[in-house]
Amino acid sequence: MKRLTLLLLTIFALNIFSFAQDEAKDKDYYKYNWKLTDIYENWDAWQKDLDFLNSQVPMYLDFKGTLTESAESLLAFNKFSEKNSQIMSRLYVYASLSQDIDGKNPMYVTKLQQIQTLGVALGRNTTWVQSELASIPKETMDRWLKENKELSIYKHDFDSFYRQLAHIMDEETQRISTYYSKALGATSNIYGSLSTADMEFHKVTLADGKEIVASPANASKTYATNKNQDDRKAVSEAMAEAYAKNKNTYAEILIGLYQSRWASAQLRGYESCLDAVLESNNIPNDVYMNLIDVASNNTAALLKYRELRKKALGLEKYYGSDGSLELVDFEKSYTYDEAIGMVKECLKPMGDEYNELLANATQAGWVDVNEKPGKRGGAYSWSVYGVHPYILMNWNGTRDHVFTLAHEFGHSIHSMLTGKYQPYTYTNYASMVAETASTFNEKMLLDYLIKNSKSPEERITLLVQAIDNISGTFYRQAQFAEFEYNLYSKIEKDEPLNADIMANLYADIDKKYNGDIMERSENYAYSWPRVHHFYNYNYYVYNYAVSFSCSSSLFNQIKQADSKKEAKKAQEIYLQLLKSGGNDYPVELLKKAGVDLTTKDPYLAVVKRMEELVDQLEVALKEAGKI
Repeated sequence: MKRLTLLLLTIFALNIFSFAQDEAKDKDYYKYNWKLTDIYENWDAWQKDLDFLNSQVPMYLDFKGTLTESAESLLAFNKFSEKNSQIMSRLYVYASLSQDIDGKNPMYVTKLQQIQTLGVALGRNTTWVQSELASIPKETMDRWLKENKELSIYKHDFDSFYRQLAHIMDEETQRISTYYSKALGATSNIYGSLSTADMEFHKVTLADGKEIVASPANASKTYATNKNQDDRKAVSEAMAEAYAKNKNTYAEILIGLYQSRWASAQLRGYESCLDAVLESNNIPNDVYMNLIDVASNNTAALLKYRELRKKALGLEKYYGSDGSLELVDFEKSYTYDEAIGMVKECLKPMGDEYNELLANATQAGWVDVNEKPGKRGGAYSWSVYGVHPYILMNWNGTRDHVFTLAHEFGHSIHSMLTGKYQPYTYTNYASMVAETASTFNEKMLLDYLIKNSKSPEERITLLVQAIDNISGTFYRQAQFAEFEYNLYSKIEKDEPLNADIMANLYADIDKKYNGDIMERSENYAYSWPRVHHFYNYNYYVYNYAVSFSCSSSLFNQIKQADSKKEAKKAQEIYLQLLKSGGNDYPVELLKKAGVDLTTKDPYLAVVKRMEELVDQLEVALKEAGKI
């Protein structure tokens, strides 16, 4: 979500987590673990900044009544707010990153509560800002922006503000809403505790007698490497049971979250939660609805792929846990260091500047590599303004994780380029553009691996990788987006919801995308609690599918150019997109780069590519005697 530095109300959405900091200083340790001292040397330094911000809160009221006086007064407020926003961001990220690598340690819960308390106090002292800004005639603002060079930096921010003027709450409503911010934020905190800190995954005894914990990382590795279908199925069911046993609690948490988001949307005069999310970045609803329409009605190649997998693996029944196993004998695991080398090689064509930044991003202390007790699952890149990005991984040695690493470095380099070329106010950018940068890197890696493949088996494996990228990033995220949209619709219509209704909805949508070929376990319909995006973000998953379509178009513009000159030009246009940050609306930024999301064309192009790849895989499997 794009940062408006003069509107600090976004801090009320902060999720409060417990956290801890490892005191290890060894250089080898930081090769595979975060160095959080790059943000703060110690908690005393953190506390000093917290105390400073607390001293700044009363000073916001000193600006009340001055914003309408002159461009200089407005600029002074912007600079004041911007400085505090940067400090608040560092405080929050330092705490959150620490929690994510040790979620079981409750020592610093009180420190995060201090940040939240600060945010509430800050909110109470800034409820007047939007109303006062709204009282400035747009003609006056336009004149100020022309006359004052420093203030003109914020032109896009102010244009966006005036565009959404009808949804600005009055000062009294905003003041009242701040009293509820702490309570409303608790809901996602509960999900974080239940799914991470208090989560205990079941143990499973495999056919060879080995006992493993059915955690997400172990499950992912089992699906990809264990050739015993019963083992894969047992691990899948054990992990599903760990979530399903709390299905009613997960349902109530999600219902409560969506109800609070709907209440907030109504307070601001929106007709739906989707409108409230998309309008902030001026994204037409058609971008969302076209995705669901195209993806859900063009699944023939996806279903054909499942059939090919079932035949090639010689299975009587096909389960979701069979979806990652290699179709040919090309098993290979990768160390983290090997993966770093592969990512660097595949991105060399992106030019000197990009690769210099990548070299910085791969240095010690920037990536937390391995899974450990209490650590948050999955992967992400989180940038700290004025410091550097931090990447979270849970390394399991599979090729999928090599692609995940390339994906997260795409985010990191995007943030580094944006920070280099944009003022602070535009260093945040829309999720849609963010995921374009990350999925573009996945395509670069796949292209590199295909070019360097050395056997028919490896080619089949890479064709499967390409197809799985589309299946997982386009179709699966569109499926999640449809589920999310339907849940919100039920909330907005005040229809009844509980765990079973949600499970039936999830199952119906899953069948639409994946057909009857897949056997479903008893708890499969309760898979939605695993998707933390539903709980921690508001209408986010669609970004993956939309961005995958965008990055496909941008990648093709470079790789399928008629000449080296045209390819270089396309590459420069893409890099300019990354350098632009949030200085324009995402749909407009992508349109400048040659991708028009107001049409169905980008999505249909992905469907066509899926069809081509599945047909190529069918031929390759026949040639290899696998079907």
